[in-house]
Amino acid sequence: MTSMPPDIYVADGNITLFYGSHSERFKKDTLYSSLLAQLVANSTPNTWFASYKKTLSTLFWSLNSFGNRRIKKEPSSVLTLAKIGLSSALREEQLQQLGNAFSIIKQLPDDSPIVKAILNKIQRENVPSANPGNPVAAERTTFTISTLLTIVCKNKTTLSLHISFKSYSAVDITILDQVISQRTILDDPETFLWSTSLLEDKYETVRNQVTGKLGSTVDTHLFHINPTAPIH
Repeated sequence: MTSMPPDIYVADGNITLFYGSHSERFKKDTLYSSLLAQLVANSTPNTWFASYKKTLSTLFWSLNSFGNRRIKKEPSSVLTLAKIGLSSALREEQLQQLGNAFSIIKQLPDDSPIVKAILNKIQRENVPSANPGNPVAAERTTFTISTLLTIVCKNKTTLSLHISFKSYSAVDITILDQVISQRTILDDPETFLWSTSLLEDKYETVRNQVTGKLGSTVDTHLFHINPTAPIH
């Protein structure tokens, strides 16, 4: 029997999955605190993940473990890199559920605000410096491809996987599970895996502050995808 797909959210263009059953309060606390930390980190794009982690540590996301790795350059998608980065933390069937979630997202219309949010977040154009003396030698335009996957497990452990690499080409939503050419990728992709647990009793002391700081951004930057609803 096929297991139910995870509950899918997109916060500021980054994908969050809830495996198993969780209370609405816990999901809201996780999503709101993560969204606030992401918005704060946007002001420092070159050290985005470090800023994200720092903010969440003040919101009582308790560290369990942290590690990073370089993955040898080869034809890659977000899914292939995520499976490598999460292989030590998730079982094969859980990794398969990640692929199922990506498939659901890809079924959304191209003009969906969710798709637009993901694409706006997943890549940043790096404009090369001009070389008036030798235009031929000018650098090529590149793109920084980066995304944060947040997976909340049945036992409430949260896995945050940040994936980043540089590419010579812009990407579309198919980057989620369709590989791009190795020749397109500039360097070895890098992943950071951060395992945490939300200290719910302590988070209660800052919940109202988080909600107040977010204000109306929850209406424009946080989306829910019902995995059991038909996609039109």
